[in-house]
Amino acid sequence: MDVSVEPDDVVISNEEAFRGGGKINLDVVCATTEADIERQMIEDNDPGEEHSGPERFPGAGPLVTQLRTRFGLSQEAFAKRFGISLRTLQQWEQKRRFPDGPAMLLLSIIRHEPAAVARVVERYHTPDEDYGKFRRES
Repeated sequence: MDVSVEPDDVVISNEEAFRGGGKINLDVVCATTEADIERQMIEDNDPGEEHSGPERFPGAGPLVTQLRTRFGLSQEAFAKRFGISLRTLQQWEQKRRFPDGPAMLLLSIIRHEPAAVARVVERYHTPDEDYGKFRRES
């Protein structure tokens, strides 16, 4: 694909753009209509969401950090109360990993019924259990 840029097309250099701090004009964003977005997609040769492939970062479910801070808990306290590995919680919060289906379900239940999850974890979960041994034996 050959892309040519005319001198008049470049309003500012990349260096000037980076120096500008990436300010977003919220008035322009809020005034953008669906028709504007469709026109821009056509101009950018964007195939649209239905043809863009799988999502890189799943957006469904509660945001883990917000959920934890809603309860006023540290990472360690949240992980212990709800039976989640501290390392896993840290990975989710730092967006290095993302909760899968069962984890998303657990987070959703924590969001709506935290006391119920805490009771179950307290009664049935033993922190010393080595769940990894099941993987090694199979």
